[in-house]
Amino acid sequence: MGTKLSPEDAGAYEALDSLLFRQWDPIGVYGFGPEDEYRAYLPQFWQLVRSGGSEEEVAGYLAKIEIERIECETSAEHRLDVARKAAALVAAWRLPVRP
Repeated sequence: MGTKLSPEDAGAYEALDSLLFRQWDPIGVYGFGPEDEYRAYLPQFWQLVRSGGSEEEVAGYLAKIEIERIECETSAEHRLDVARKAAALVAAWRLPVRP
């Protein structure tokens, strides 16, 4: 990624990596394919989610990857679900730790 992330951001970044592989997974490699299959898309996905991109913007980014690069589409509903989960993951990692 090039920049050192805070522990919270590093945890959120890893969680988003897992989300792309385990739940977005447009080509169906989860469970038997390489875990870094979608990692090339992670930095821009991270920036979009981390900067507060709307669910529609995040889903649109995933759609663009599916159409232009992977050539295998999921559904608009699936992409929106992944976008919602991504926003929730980043928010959860950024919550202050309470004693």
